[in-house]
Amino acid sequence: MYKTILCAIEASQEGKKVLAKASELAKCYGSKLIVINVLPYTLLPKDYQKTLQDDISPKVEKITASFGIPLKNCLIKVGKPYEVICKVAGKKKADLIVIGTHSKKGLRAAIGSTATGVSNNAKCDVTLFRI
Repeated sequence: MYKTILCAIEASQEGKKVLAKASELAKCYGSKLIVINVLPYTLLPKDYQKTLQDDISPKVEKITASFGIPLKNCLIKVGKPYEVICKVAGKKKADLIVIGTHSKKGLRAAIGSTATGVSNNAKCDVTLFRI
């Protein structure tokens, strides 16, 4: 059903949980799994942004390696997270985007701005997992 799944993660335990779910889906469907981590764009100098990317890269690589995902299927980008995720999904011809939500309890529960942006703007299916 899904040929290519794009999984957006943070370099954290929560990201690992989301990737575990995406990995299960990819195995079920026999899909190619691509992982993306997006660092929010800042007005800081480009060399500082490069430092941030260099710092996060080993963390993302460690998480993805534990699921056997090849390095060529791992992306680290800088920009507005939901826009970058949707753009990369289009370029990689993803059929499904998997992303985690940071849901708060109570009457004013929200799924998070990135998850909301992706679900409202993606041109493909989106699966949200509560973390």
